[in-house]
Amino acid sequence: MLKLKHLFTFALFVQFSLTFSQKGTHSPYSIFGIGELNTNQYAGYAAMAGVGMANTDSTMINQMNPASYSYLHRHKPVFQVGMNGRLSRFETSATSTDQRHFGLNQFQLGLPIKKRWGAAFGVKPYSFSGYTVSNYVVEEGDTTQQFINEGSGGISMVYLGVSAMPIKKSMRKPKIKDGDTLYVVRSSHKLSLGVNGNYLFGSAIRKRSFEYVWPILGWNSRVEKSLRVSDFMVDFGVNYEYLFQSDSTGGAFSFGAAYSPGRSVRAFEDLLSYTYSGSFYNGLAPSITDTIEHVLDNQGTIRIPESYKVGLEYRIGPKRNKSSVVRIGADIKYQRWSTYSENFGSSFDNNLKDRLSLSAALEWTPQTIVTARSNSSSFLSRIHYRIGFDYTQTELQVLNSQEEFQSIDDYGMSFGLGIPVGLMINSNTNINFGAKFGKLGTTDNGLIQERYIGLYFGLSITPGRGNYWFVKRKYN
Repeated sequence: MLKLKHLFTFALFVQFSLTFSQKGTHSPYSIFGIGELNTNQYAGYAAMAGVGMANTDSTMINQMNPASYSYLHRHKPVFQVGMNGRLSRFETSATSTDQRHFGLNQFQLGLPIKKRWGAAFGVKPYSFSGYTVSNYVVEEGDTTQQFINEGSGGISMVYLGVSAMPIKKSMRKPKIKDGDTLYVVRSSHKLSLGVNGNYLFGSAIRKRSFEYVWPILGWNSRVEKSLRVSDFMVDFGVNYEYLFQSDSTGGAFSFGAAYSPGRSVRAFEDLLSYTYSGSFYNGLAPSITDTIEHVLDNQGTIRIPESYKVGLEYRIGPKRNKSSVVRIGADIKYQRWSTYSENFGSSFDNNLKDRLSLSAALEWTPQTIVTARSNSSSFLSRIHYRIGFDYTQTELQVLNSQEEFQSIDDYGMSFGLGIPVGLMINSNTNINFGAKFGKLGTTDNGLIQERYIGLYFGLSITPGRGNYWFVKRKYN
C-alpha cells in the first residue's frame, strides 16, 4: 500500500506541473470562446469514439457519468493516468503545414469507499488555446502591414465525485426447458446516482498585434488579454442496468445520462495595450513607446453553458459455456454554446452555436479474465478489441471568404486495444491504447481543414492479491 500511495503523490505532482506547461493544441480554431474543448476521454473510451455514458466497467474510471463510481469493485481502488497526442495537417486550398503535440492528459483516482458507494478524484484540462494566425496587407506587390493573433494557455479542471446505488435487486425465476429439465433465469436491477463537483482554474492568453513591415511608416501596436477563471461547477449523473443470466444466455442492458447546469463562473481579465517600435516577429528588438491602457484584475464572469448527455449500452455475454463478451454502445451529447458570454463591462459578440455529438462503438473480448484465470487461454483472446465512429457539429461558426458564417464539423473513426496485465496476481490492472483518424473543417471558401491522427495511452492500476482497501481488520 505504501508504494501505491507514493505512486499517487508522484502522479498528482506531475499532472499539476504539466497542466501549466504543456501546449495542448495548435489549432487556429482555438481562437474562439475559451479555446478548443478537451473532448479527449481516457484511452479506453477514446478508442470507442468517446462512448461511455452507460458503461459500468469497474476496471476504468468513467468521469463522463459520475453515477458509474458505485460500480467500482469493493476494496479495489483504481489509479488511472492518461496521455494523448495529435498529429495534424492543416490545409487551405493553397498550402499546408504539419503540427504535432503529445503530453499528459489526465490523472484519476477511483475509490470504492463502502458497499454501494464509490468516489473519484481527478485532474484534467478543460480547454486549450494554442494558435498563431497572420493576415497581410499587400500594396503594389509588396507586403506593407501584418495582423497577428496569438493564443496560449487554457483552462484546467479538478473534480471530486461521489456515487451511490440505492437500488440493487436480484431475482430468480424457475423455468421449464424441453418439458423436463429445470433451470433458473437470474436477473438484477441496479440504479445508481452520482454527482461531480468541478473546480475550473487557469488562464487563456490572447494577443493581437499590428505591425508595419517598414518601421518608418509608423508605430506598431499590440493588445494583450489574459482571461483567468476560478470557480466551481457541478455535474449530475444517473445509471440504470438490467442484467440477466441463464444456462444458455447472458447479457445486460444499461442506460446512462448526465446533466451539467449552465453557470456564470467568476473570471478576471488583465488588459495591456501599447504602441512599440521594432518587431516581435521580424528579428527587430521591440521597445514600448507608449502605454495606451493597463487594467489588472477586472472581475467579471463567463457563461459556461448547460450540457446534456445520454447513452445506451447492450452487452452480450458472458454465457455459462462461452466466455466472450460483446458491448455495443451509443452516445448523444449536446451543449448550448450559443448562450456563451463574457461579461467584463464591455460589449461581447457571441458567434458560437450549440454543439451536438453523435457516436457509436463496439467492444469485443474473446475470453473474459475470470474464465482466463481458470482455463489455459492465449494472450490475444484476453485483449479487449474496440472500434467506434463519431460525428460532431461543433460550436464553431467561421466567417468565410464569401463573408458568410460557415459551420465547422468533425468526423472520426477510432479503434484500440485494452490489454489486461497481472493475470496471475488477481488484479484488474490494464493498459489501453487508442487511435483516431479524423477530419475537422473544410478547405472550401477560404477556410482551414485539419486532418489528424489522435493517439491515446492509458494505464489503470488496481491492487493485487490480498491488498484490500477500506477493510476493518480483526485480530484474535
